[in-house]
Amino acid sequence: MGDKFQLIHDISPGTAGWTVKVVVAEKFSPRVAQRSPTKYQNLILMDSEGSTVQVTLYGQNITAFQDELILGKTYLISNALVKETNAEYKAKSGEIQWTISGRTRIRRVEENNSNLLISTYSFTDFEDLPKYMDSNVDISVIGMIIDIKPRRIIQTRFGKECQVQDLVLINKRFDTVLLTMWEAFVDNECKYICQNLKKKKLVLIGKHLKVTSFNGLSISTKADGSFFIDGEFELVEEFKSWTHTNSEIIENMISEKHYLTSTPSKLFSKLSVPTDEKDFTEIKSIRGLKTVKQFFWIKGRASVKVLNQTYWYMSCNNCNKISSENYGDIYPCVFCKCTDAKAIPRAKVYMQLTDPTGYINATAIGNPAEYFLQSNAEILMNQTLIPTAASMRLSMDEDEIFYVKAITEELSPDCKFEILFIVNPSQIAGDKNKGKAPVEHIGEPIKFLEPTTKRSLFNSDTDDAQSSKKNVTSQELRLRKKINEF
Repeated sequence: MGDKFQLIHDISPGTAGWTVKVVVAEKFSPRVAQRSPTKYQNLILMDSEGSTVQVTLYGQNITAFQDELILGKTYLISNALVKETNAEYKAKSGEIQWTISGRTRIRRVEENNSNLLISTYSFTDFEDLPKYMDSNVDISVIGMIIDIKPRRIIQTRFGKECQVQDLVLINKRFDTVLLTMWEAFVDNECKYICQNLKKKKLVLIGKHLKVTSFNGLSISTKADGSFFIDGEFELVEEFKSWTHTNSEIIENMISEKHYLTSTPSKLFSKLSVPTDEKDFTEIKSIRGLKTVKQFFWIKGRASVKVLNQTYWYMSCNNCNKISSENYGDIYPCVFCKCTDAKAIPRAKVYMQLTDPTGYINATAIGNPAEYFLQSNAEILMNQTLIPTAASMRLSMDEDEIFYVKAITEELSPDCKFEILFIVNPSQIAGDKNKGKAPVEHIGEPIKFLEPTTKRSLFNSDTDDAQSSKKNVTSQELRLRKKINEF
């Protein structure tokens, strides 16, 4: 990038007549300040030595410089306002911060500094993603986008509506992972992907992401996430060459779409599960817990105490929310706003989880419910009588390991517990003395069969079902209502 210009660390408040040559390393989405209605946008600039500085644009300057500061491009910049960062933000933003305004001079330089830029990235391999699950640790990934799901609207536990959209990424070992894009990333990056994915294969580089236990295991954006899509990097060209060589395998994967039904078992096999008894959470310590969201590994047994409950619900295939439609119907979902959602059954079971210290009531939905019940959603949907041990598993004979999410919802004084994973201890590889070991297997999801008859959550086609409904006591009805509300 040359040495005739000043470097970032040479610039301080009061420095006059300076010019720096920098590359736009990160460009974040515009945001509204927490304590005022002011709109701002942060960027990270990098010089030839790899030093960085956070730059901020405010108000109308965001639009004015939108086409002047392009991610990955190189610029000569002078006359920005330089000031010390407020003490509360120094840990994240650095000692010095620049502000770009109409007085700032910016001139683009036709240089390719992509190798310098990419050298600052430390990519997390897909196989290592489970190590960071629900930890909020920043990760960076690279992968080819092979699919994008429809945009959907979700409601957070605080009542706010947000737009999200899921991408499917693949690496060079044919592992896939879901990346959920939130809010502004849907309007910007996802819009570009939708417009271009059918024309060409797109390679995505993402920074400031996190790993979550949503839908098994997936990646999600953070507010300060940053993306290169088809960036001018040697690494991207190598990825495209690999894609071309393996195009037939990739096209088959896209056609079959198995990646949309579950997290690949390869990723589950790397999930770190405690093997030392002291690393498990005792149930007595989380009863009556008051928390926003927290995750626990618990060793114990699960059992169904209320047999007369609904073990499935009809759901939208896009957002998993409840649906009143018949199995297989295409309809507009009122929750995610998908116009061509498909109604499919989804397993659900309300059960009691116990260990030597106590018990909690918890819900398992989707794959964990199928694994526990040893059945699948379609079979459960067609179950018309109160279940017995012969038709599905209702209790565990031995201890298993549960990954549990505790969450407090608005207007609810107590936590609700959801079981996200169930692991059989006998299927954990490794020595207990090592403290943690990867999971060899977590109940593989059972593929849905095509509907043979149309059935909805709110009707039944058999006399047996009507008879069983008549025999339900008022106490059981209250229990069932409580379960379904859970």
